Amino acid sequence: MAENLPEDSTDPWKYAILFSKFLLFFIDGGITKSFGVLLPDVVARYNSDFKTVALVLGLPSTMMFFTAPITIFLMKIMTLTTMATIGGLLSALPIICAPWAPSVYILGMMLAITGLGMALTFFPLLVSMNRFFSKSFIFANTLTLFGTTCGAFLVPVIIERSLEAYGYAGGFLILGGIAFHAVVCGALVRSPRERRRDNFISSDSDNAERDSLMAVPVSDQSEMEQTDRGNASIILQETVEEFKSEEENARSSSGNDSWCSCDSFLAHLKSFLFLHEPLYIVIAPAMVLQCFVQVGWMLFLVPHAEGAGIDQSNAVFLSSIAGISGIFGRILYLILLHLKRDNTIIFCFACVICASSFFFDFVSSSYIFLAGMASVQGFTVFIFDCLPHAMMKISIQNEENMPRAIATNSFIVGIGFLSGAVLSGYIYDVTSSFRVLFVVYGVLLLIITINLIIFKLIVQRKPRE
Repeated sequence: MAENLPEDSTDPWKYAILFSKFLLFFIDGGITKSFGVLLPDVVARYNSDFKTVALVLGLPSTMMFFTAPITIFLMKIMTLTTMATIGGLLSALPIICAPWAPSVYILGMMLAITGLGMALTFFPLLVSMNRFFSKSFIFANTLTLFGTTCGAFLVPVIIERSLEAYGYAGGFLILGGIAFHAVVCGALVRSPRERRRDNFISSDSDNAERDSLMAVPVSDQSEMEQTDRGNASIILQETVEEFKSEEENARSSSGNDSWCSCDSFLAHLKSFLFLHEPLYIVIAPAMVLQCFVQVGWMLFLVPHAEGAGIDQSNAVFLSSIAGISGIFGRILYLILLHLKRDNTIIFCFACVICASSFFFDFVSSSYIFLAGMASVQGFTVFIFDCLPHAMMKISIQNEENMPRAIATNSFIVGIGFLSGAVLSGYIYDVTSSFRVLFVVYGVLLLIITINLIIFKLIVQRKPRE
């Protein structure tokens, strides 16, 4: 299906769009990890519990995905550049004002606005990237995902030093200043500007027409002008009559408002994305389950090691080991994309390898074994981390549906993240075993693999039909 896509834009501005999306992911990853540094201070400041504060501090990333469908309606009243710039302001201002929030609930409302602002910037950037990188969208989007890893490594260190130097308010102000760079990301959004071949053809035809008119005698030119005037008057008269007939039809149909509203409702219903893109329906469950496994694994990797008897200081290093392995995993994925390997097959192998590591979790509880499993899981998790946007691009057959697909995809990712965090905690509360939880992740990864195989078979069969 990738061969039928239009070529990438020749506008050099596409690299600015690429950098903008990288920077936005840098901000998102940095905010998420920095809130882990600020969490104890927020608990002490508002005399709250960790569960409530963790939910509040997780609102920016969650709201960024859940509110993405709203941007579809905002596209009708403003440009993508305006939307993205306003989103950048909304991303930063609540974080800057967060130290003066009177309660943890007001803080939650402010951080929810931050998530909305990031959605207003994230959606235009993703749409613009699809316009600039029509054919290599998957490769370009994977490059920008490195921003999350870089932000997660660098920004928490900055915020930790800021807390020591400037205190609670100063740490939030510096984090808000980092988030303020989202305004730059939004201001860089614009459509591709390139001169097409048909423009040159039309200009050449205009010159040829002008030369032919210069070659016609003056008497013939006057006859041609009179003929043109007569034709123009006939066209003008027909236009006036057509306009009158449209007015009469509008008056006659003014009494049928209920039918019009019904027709408009049916038109909106028929424009629902799932009715036009059946392949997207097939792959949507894999997207939800992938986000479920990813967020659950990230939340419970360190507690799982602590439950196995590893002290906290050493258990924290498992996240660093998984993150470093994830960088190599994404590099390998980019190499495979450059070699034009099939995305579906890559994700299938990654899911099977990761599922095997979850199933082998019961073998040993030693730190070396858990570190090896964490490296394997990080290597593979950050490969199929690219699954939602990659499979969205492959499954959408009509490029005109891409804006709606991006918004719908963001909502699906939000559902996966939220359900993964909540249900993983519920499974542990019921079973009191991290090993059972990891086995559940392995089973879900096998279900994702089956879903990908079914999708691949349908795609291969469709061209034959």
